[in-house]
Amino acid sequence: MSHLLQHQDIAGKEWWDNGGGFFGRRYMEGDDSEVGYLTTPRRLDERTHIEVDGIIRLLDLAPGNSVLDCPCGYGRHTNGLSLKDLRVTGADINSEHLGAAAELTAGRGDLVRLVVEDMRLMSYQQEFDAAINMFFSFGFFDSHYDNMKVLENFYRALKPGGRFLMHTDVSMSRVMSGKYKFSEERPLTNGGVLRINERYDSQSRRINGEWILVGESGEERLTPYSVRVFSFEEFKAWCHEVGFSKVVGFGDWAGTPLDDDSEDMMVVAYK
Repeated sequence: MSHLLQHQDIAGKEWWDNGGGFFGRRYMEGDDSEVGYLTTPRRLDERTHIEVDGIIRLLDLAPGNSVLDCPCGYGRHTNGLSLKDLRVTGADINSEHLGAAAELTAGRGDLVRLVVEDMRLMSYQQEFDAAINMFFSFGFFDSHYDNMKVLENFYRALKPGGRFLMHTDVSMSRVMSGKYKFSEERPLTNGGVLRINERYDSQSRRINGEWILVGESGEERLTPYSVRVFSFEEFKAWCHEVGFSKVVGFGDWAGTPLDDDSEDMMVVAYK
């Protein structure tokens, strides 16, 4: 029996949407790079291992704990966490990604549940010990109301004492200091190249960008994307606004305190 559940069918074709032209098979190829965005070059499988261990460390997770991974994408963190004997619900709006996640987690239906889900419409109530929102996945939506609704939904999904982790590789401090890389090329494991071109709009406070995949057949441009950029203090205030009692910032998966030179920003909020 499949552990992929059809939960919601959302109309519309925004860049992040199912069939919107950014996420899907070509995104998965572009994500599988020989190096990542960090100064230290690592392959995707190495990055995943470090990130999964870091999630467990920062959220103080133990085998048997329940975790909501949203959006889970094609399941690399859902899979990695389940291999650590955590019970994971992977939720994403993209059915192609969830199909890949189902293949990746095949045989672990006792630990993994995959759900087609719009972050804005999640209705879980005190179901999870922890929740994660990985890689620049907060701030997709144009309206502040929608983004706050997502944060509120994560809060409601957690049991009393639950922990929420938001991770991004784009912080306001790095954008304003000029340390953020707006253009880069990454070699892919399939022999191609991923070109990333981004720009910051100070009025909307959003990163607008484009992925270009270069291979033997030429260039393919994915649908341009746009994500809200925020500071730790800004996100901390939003967390308190929806009810979280304590909010802590980290600069890497080892738990180093966040500062202006941190390449990553991990925010852990406690219910």
